Amino acid sequence: MPSREHGFVWAAIALAVTGVLFAALAAWTLVARSTIPAELDGTVTGIELRHEKHPGVDDVWMISVDDGDLRHVDTHVADLVDVGDAVEKSAWDTSLLVNGEPRPLSLSDDARAMLLLAPIIAVVVVSLTCATHVLSRPGRVDRTA
Repeated sequence: MPSREHGFVWAAIALAVTGVLFAALAAWTLVARSTIPAELDGTVTGIELRHEKHPGVDDVWMISVDDGDLRHVDTHVADLVDVGDAVEKSAWDTSLLVNGEPRPLSLSDDARAMLLLAPIIAVVVVSLTCATHVLSRPGRVDRTA
């Protein structure tokens, strides 16, 4: 394999892996905001609303628990708790105990959409990368001329 083609192959692989990783990261970030993957055990010490570009539409809710972590959460999760509430849940439970009362957790519409789109994006990125590699190979016959 000529060195130029070898370099292209590695660049194509790097591009495909980067695209797949970004799609997975986007999906994970949105799922994590539901707190479903997280383990929680402590007292809510703070709830903060941060307005973004479109207040009321893309606001960011941050919750801190006395374990010291500040967590970006969905609006639904922020609405379930108040400062001083005792919260408890195991990782991957879909129920949050708030002062001993179970409260249901669910994925946001954004998270559900991204879980659908992430694999599609990954397939498209890999497909385009493979197609670009095949079309750019030396000695390929151009049948459009």
